[in-house]
Amino acid sequence: MSVRAAPVKLSPLHETARDLGAQFAETSGWRIPEAYSAPDAEMASAKRGVALADETANGKLQVEGRDAETVWASTDVAIGAGAADESEWVYRLRGDCFFVSTSPGRDIAARRTLIDRASDGFVTVTNLTHAWSEIRVLGPHAPTLMSRVCGLDFTAAGFPEGAAKQTSVARTTQLVIRRDAAELPAFSVLGARSLAAYLWDILMEAGADLQIAPIGTGAVRALESR
Repeated sequence: MSVRAAPVKLSPLHETARDLGAQFAETSGWRIPEAYSAPDAEMASAKRGVALADETANGKLQVEGRDAETVWASTDVAIGAGAADESEWVYRLRGDCFFVSTSPGRDIAARRTLIDRASDGFVTVTNLTHAWSEIRVLGPHAPTLMSRVCGLDFTAAGFPEGAAKQTSVARTTQLVIRRDAAELPAFSVLGARSLAAYLWDILMEAGADLQIAPIGTGAVRALESR
């Protein structure tokens, strides 16, 4: 009897990446754009202007409820800020609401751990990984591009590393997190997957004069390791 292979998970930006000539790789069951051109060329594009990366495969969890802060041993994260928690990042959006970001494929195990920790409290843990897209905007002109589609202050002082804010981006509701790639300013934009292609196109159009280019996850990893 044949064993049916697990279905491959696709980002809502899969067709967009395919049309841009992406080379795909599979990571934790996801088919993701690994590269669009030579890695050195992609890294150069990000360093001189601004680049967009599809990071929808990252795990996304929301923890909310009256006792949400008791899920973590340390709850000194200020509203609108984030902190590392073992292999995940935790961002406090409200007093009773947190967002957890994990590496691809870690969302199911992380949700199980969070539920176990919250077993005695009024807490809801929701896996948003397949409901939300995630677009990374990175490069020296990333703050300029973000300011063109959102009314927030994206300077280092106004939106520091680790900050997380729910806001309107190109007239859509999104969660924006500052997560720099080594020395490059970078913002993750997360929201409903049905809006991903629209948002990607808006960002590409808004950054046309900033030497904007797509970048694969391979080049992003290389930039983050420097």
